[in-house]
Amino acid sequence: MMTDADNRDPSWHARVAMAWLVLREAVKAFAANNHFETAATLAYYGFLALMPLLLLVIYFLGVILQSSESIQAGMQALTENLFPAFSQNLLDDLLKLARGRTWGVVSLVLLVWSLTPLAGGMRGAYQRIFKPERPMPFLLGKLRDLGAVAALLLLLVFLVASNALYAVRSAVLLPAHPLVLAAFKSGGLFLLTVAALMLFAAVLAPVRLRLPLLLLGAAAATLPLALLRPLFELLLRFNPQYGFAFGSLKAIFLLIIWVYYTFAALLFGAEVMAAAWRRETLVLRGLFGAAAARGGMSARLLERFAQTLPAGHVLFREGDPDGSMFYILSGAVELTKGGRPLRTMQAGEYFGEMSLLLGTPRTATAASVAEATRVVPINRGNFDTILRENPGIVQTILREMAQRLKVTSEQWRG
Repeated sequence: MMTDADNRDPSWHARVAMAWLVLREAVKAFAANNHFETAATLAYYGFLALMPLLLLVIYFLGVILQSSESIQAGMQALTENLFPAFSQNLLDDLLKLARGRTWGVVSLVLLVWSLTPLAGGMRGAYQRIFKPERPMPFLLGKLRDLGAVAALLLLLVFLVASNALYAVRSAVLLPAHPLVLAAFKSGGLFLLTVAALMLFAAVLAPVRLRLPLLLLGAAAATLPLALLRPLFELLLRFNPQYGFAFGSLKAIFLLIIWVYYTFAALLFGAEVMAAAWRRETLVLRGLFGAAAARGGMSARLLERFAQTLPAGHVLFREGDPDGSMFYILSGAVELTKGGRPLRTMQAGEYFGEMSLLLGTPRTATAASVAEATRVVPINRGNFDTILRENPGIVQTILREMAQRLKVTSEQWRG
């Protein structure tokens, strides 16, 4: 029973239902794609790329700041914010290494190239998540990897500079209360992390994503990290012997664990982004599944797609070019060929798929034969995505087409 609030804003329920659908599908896809295993692989790449990445950040900061004290303070703030288990000894060794040698062009190129496996691993993960129709060309993929590395370097340099600015200006710009300063620092880190993940996804994703989708995916990845960080720190506080079996390598072990959690959260954010990107397909896909037969598909989600037709309305005529296929929510549609009735389609059935599959003109005429017939059109883009990503639906449609051809041939023989 609908309340007055439902009548005032029915679209609110549709938005909630769509958000729940996106979240549910993202969780299912995260499990189906074995992203915990993918996160372990990316954690390995990330650990191998971490030291070259920090060395490059130190080098560029040295060129910009010309101050070893500022670099050390900024890098310490960066590692504390991003890696709760980062060892100060590791940072000291990196700073000594950076100061102790002259960096030539070859060294810088090798350091940058050592980061591309991580970018390539992330690009491969995005490919599996978004399932583009065509794979990315090899050279374009490598250029995307280098672009992601460059973007990551710029963001880290900016983050270190922001930490330095925070250290200098926070007491002047804000009241010196520790809670206020902590909230300002945490909020700034959250926003910078969201911006970094948005840029990373924009460079590596194999499809063009709009700004709201990038923001949604980045926020969905950053929020779990914001929750995991205090839990991870709490674990280390109450269990300081965690990783003790690794001896002097304990700091490295803890660092790998945190990087693993980071990539797991990042992959979940990518799945949320992908589910929101294909949300129309997710809704329409349900028309071909068991949920549609049981009436489980939410009517609110289909409202934005449904069309109400008067009796006698012609959806397409025999010989028309291919267009959309149609699913009947209520009412009836009659198919005719050469003026001769073929079949009357009822609620829960679909038609027009043969023209989409074969790319040929319409073989029959379709017209509604009941008042207020409601249909959902499915265009070629959504139809192709449904078939490409759901082999079981392909089999269902092919069986239905074979059955219809059998019935039609029997009718014409009779």
